[in-house]
Amino acid sequence: MKIESLILDGKSYQVTDGTLVELGGQPPVDPPLPTGKGYTAKAGKLYDSGVEFQIRGINLSGFQAWDTRRPTSLWNTGWKWQIAHAKSMGFNAFRLPIEPGVLHSSELMPGMSTLLMPDNADLVGKTPLQVLDLWMEEADRQGMRVLIDVHSVSGHNLYFHPYITDPNDYAGWAATWNKKPYTTAAWLLDLAFIADRYKHLKCFMGLDPFNEPHERIRWSPDGNPIHAFWKPLMESAYATISTANPNLLIFVEGITQNDWSGKEKDVPIQWGQNLQPQSYAPLNIPAEKLVFSPHAYGPPDHSNQASSVWDTLFGYLHPQFTVVPGEWGSNYNTDDSRAWTKRFVDWMIAKGIRSSFYWNYINSEKPDALVRNDLTVRKDMLAEVQRHWGVT
Repeated sequence: MKIESLILDGKSYQVTDGTLVELGGQPPVDPPLPTGKGYTAKAGKLYDSGVEFQIRGINLSGFQAWDTRRPTSLWNTGWKWQIAHAKSMGFNAFRLPIEPGVLHSSELMPGMSTLLMPDNADLVGKTPLQVLDLWMEEADRQGMRVLIDVHSVSGHNLYFHPYITDPNDYAGWAATWNKKPYTTAAWLLDLAFIADRYKHLKCFMGLDPFNEPHERIRWSPDGNPIHAFWKPLMESAYATISTANPNLLIFVEGITQNDWSGKEKDVPIQWGQNLQPQSYAPLNIPAEKLVFSPHAYGPPDHSNQASSVWDTLFGYLHPQFTVVPGEWGSNYNTDDSRAWTKRFVDWMIAKGIRSSFYWNYINSEKPDALVRNDLTVRKDMLAEVQRHWGVT
């Protein structure tokens, strides 16, 4: 199957076996990237060397999968084509989930029997880190900003948060890349490594230190020895990242439980959403380097939250701080899921939150992907994403 994408008369198209398919409206045109360095946040907005920009972002799965550690869907797409294709739809940034084995594993990318597209031949025989290096350089070359997200550490429970401060209390450490516990010290070393390794790339804008903290994670010390604490962990992450690369932003997610301090409302909480504690126990991180990055998902797989819940959990922070949802979406296959998507987009627009990362670009195992396995684009879904950007 020959797959191409192109811009024609200001509109994006995909060519599939000779058929021209329009992908959506005219993609926004970004100004040239500033030549200086330094990403900052102020009063709900984002700046690159003092120049305001909008994140029209999308998540790209694959590097967080412990059994592959490479971009997804290489059986039917070229890895460079994926970057160009996302850009052709108007996206200007990727959130790139990874797991630490990408940084450390010596396992080589397999041969072409499993990477079927000839466009992926340059990945064969590379370690996961070498593949990530190539991917970051190409994203930078194509002018796509990148947020790296440390997403998971274990194949035992791929998307679940490890107890990174208590190596004796999580059975899943046996499935980490080196069969050892993933400690706080190891995590901080990895953050420093990532921050330093890609500091020469102008599109590398930030780090999301850990994905969707939940279960035993609390905001700040509460005297319970089985809990780990998000506020000091994020403050240590910022100190580590800023020392290695002061140009980056830190994207901080919420926790998943109430702290039951008497200062929080008892509302339904999805993973990564609860930022109520910031109102009474604020992070010791400079506001100009801090972005709050909650997640929000709709039915049928997640609860159908009311907009008042979003206000309570994280919306109240804007515009004192900059809020950029790091994952949001639904499968968009039911009336409820479509209504939820419209409502969340309406809410973000009304709040003035115009930057986000949609979940996700392409994933053969998930129904919420923007691009199907046959590489057709969910144009109805894309239209809602573009509406959030301000594109009609």
